[in-house]
Amino acid sequence: MSGHGQARGNSVLPNEPRIHVAELQARLLGDSPPLLLDIRSAEERKLAHLPGDRWIPLNEIPARASELPPDRTIVVYCHRGAHATRAADLLRASGVVDVAVLDGGIDEYARVIDPALPRYGEPVDEHIVLQQFAKVATGCLAYLMFDPSSREAVIVDPGREIDPYLNAIHSQHLALTAIVETHTHADHLSGHGALHLKTDAPIRLSERSRAQYPHGSLTDGEAIQLGANEIIVWATPGHTPDHLAFRWGTAVVTGDTLLPGSCGRTDLGAGDPDLMWESLMDKLLPLPDATEVMPAHYGHLHGLPPPEVYSTTIGYERRTNEALLQPDRESFRRYMTEGWPPKPANFETVVRTNLRE
Repeated sequence: MSGHGQARGNSVLPNEPRIHVAELQARLLGDSPPLLLDIRSAEERKLAHLPGDRWIPLNEIPARASELPPDRTIVVYCHRGAHATRAADLLRASGVVDVAVLDGGIDEYARVIDPALPRYGEPVDEHIVLQQFAKVATGCLAYLMFDPSSREAVIVDPGREIDPYLNAIHSQHLALTAIVETHTHADHLSGHGALHLKTDAPIRLSERSRAQYPHGSLTDGEAIQLGANEIIVWATPGHTPDHLAFRWGTAVVTGDTLLPGSCGRTDLGAGDPDLMWESLMDKLLPLPDATEVMPAHYGHLHGLPPPEVYSTTIGYERRTNEALLQPDRESFRRYMTEGWPPKPANFETVVRTNLRE
């Protein structure tokens, strides 16, 4: 493992069966068809759902798993598969054994099986479009947010290879108004400098950042304007002193403060378990269960679930995240200081580079 936000070595990764849409279609026509289970929100279901399915929202699964027939295979589906993975884990924990995840979700079903079925674009808030960029080699995630009316855009945590961001900006006729970082990264080199040179968009960092290049400062509670919308800046120190989260509508970009199943480690640089506890408990955990969490990392390189378009929700993490299940501050402090993998050998070099350029 390598990476500033990596999880503890004892994290357990999901290992659920997955079923491709073509195989699903064949099994639905067979003698023992599986039961399709939609675990999305009511708003998502209004757009489209698979014929003959049953609907139990993700946050209701623990209370309603007994409604499912015990003698049928349950195939869980969502948008692209990430939420269905978590739903399958919850079903098994509730005693439902024969569960599979529809690989690629309803989006893949619409693409392969039924082109008439409405497809999603990228995850969309009512007023802000969010696009997620994954770098498989490092398990890092970057985000492009834009207002579809004004075409103004903000990018969060860009990696060194900036062509995918530039292609998305140019192909969608966007104007990049800010390049922001959740924190000073230690697991990858940032692309903020190269993006600034290509677009002239200002770089904006926490007021606590020690960055040596020109940048604007962001303070707790400040709003970043995106067209007619506001993205609220939250100071969430703990993983690093300069850590920020970005909140709008029904979503929050959490950087390394909250990760799927864990949280960013605090034993690198100037991390602080007590500040991490306060950021989690006072800032992020009070958010509604349905809040979409957009983390900075995904996949096995960080001790996290398998790589895919990855997000999670506050409600799911509240119930299952081993860091959040620590009963009190003292237990959390022990959790954050015991059992972590060795520190990455080059993290100090990466930090120095990201502060300098």
